[in-house]
Amino acid sequence: MPESSAPSAEPALAARNLTVWRRRDGRDVAVVSDLSFDLRSGEALAVVGESGSGKTQAFLAVMGLLGAGGRAEGRALHRGRDLLAMSRDELDRLRGGDIAMIFQDPMTALNPSMRLETQLTEGPRRRKKWSRAEARGRAAEMLELAGVPDAGRRLSAYPHELSGGLRQRAAIAMALLCEPKILIADEPTTALDATVQAQILALLAELREKFSLALALITHDLAVVAGLCDRMMVMYGGRAVESGPVDEVFSAPRHPYAAGLLAATPRMESARPGAPLPVIPGHPPEPGALESGCAFAPRCPFAMPRCGSERPPLSPRGGERFAACHYDGEISPAVFRALAEAPPAPSASGLGPGATPAP
Repeated sequence: MPESSAPSAEPALAARNLTVWRRRDGRDVAVVSDLSFDLRSGEALAVVGESGSGKTQAFLAVMGLLGAGGRAEGRALHRGRDLLAMSRDELDRLRGGDIAMIFQDPMTALNPSMRLETQLTEGPRRRKKWSRAEARGRAAEMLELAGVPDAGRRLSAYPHELSGGLRQRAAIAMALLCEPKILIADEPTTALDATVQAQILALLAELREKFSLALALITHDLAVVAGLCDRMMVMYGGRAVESGPVDEVFSAPRHPYAAGLLAATPRMESARPGAPLPVIPGHPPEPGALESGCAFAPRCPFAMPRCGSERPPLSPRGGERFAACHYDGEISPAVFRALAEAPPAPSASGLGPGATPAP
């Protein structure tokens, strides 16, 4: 696991009871519910979960980028100020300055009709009051730092003239040009080949150290988490279901969903020719589909009768560990895999596949 960059006790960013609503089929649906977390200065926090778990929506809300049909409740605190209560002008001054975001698809994050120079220098010229020449020079330096070769010439290029890896590096350079204190990286290695992924992750680790960044990494790739992050927050059905130090969650998960994600991670040493890939049975819930109970109960081999009616709160499990689960027995990836793959057995709960009641 990576060593921590000595994070401070004061959070750089803190969410409190954050709920995000989206308008769907004529009604407001909660895609994130009652989410609270701290992102400390100098640390890397992984936000993990399947597609649709609310990871990206939570941080778009924090950035004020939900757009039409989206609204947020609760608080998102930065330096004692609530981002959700800020005006558009206040957020515009903050975004790209103190807080920056790398979006999932660099091709859509970069304007295809504008040269890189224009896109990289527009923000710094406005926020930092740099001249065009100074902004261009700083942009070239940041591109070089981000591993873009021949940076001065690349500034004249359009996004489509760059490879996917170079576009992602340009997006990282653009996010860091105004020297933010908080960097939100949304699936920064999506659609990149393995070699480029490794280069991007090494770059993020290097830049985090160089600029003392508080890094929030949104991802579904647990290998990325293991190599880069200090703490992790696991989300399911729009809620946080587990959080804690990365090495502790990996070695002894406290929520069945976290154990399921670890159990479903392919391992070369245990792969058998022709063997099916490990999976979590069932499907994630539709946003707003569950009114009560635990959203993971229908897929959970540890589900009990109360799981269908009582939603477990995110509660302390010792040290920096938190989990939202009624079950208090052993939850290891191996146990989860064995139970999930077992034939369905009669259960008083009628919820999970082969449900096992807590002792």
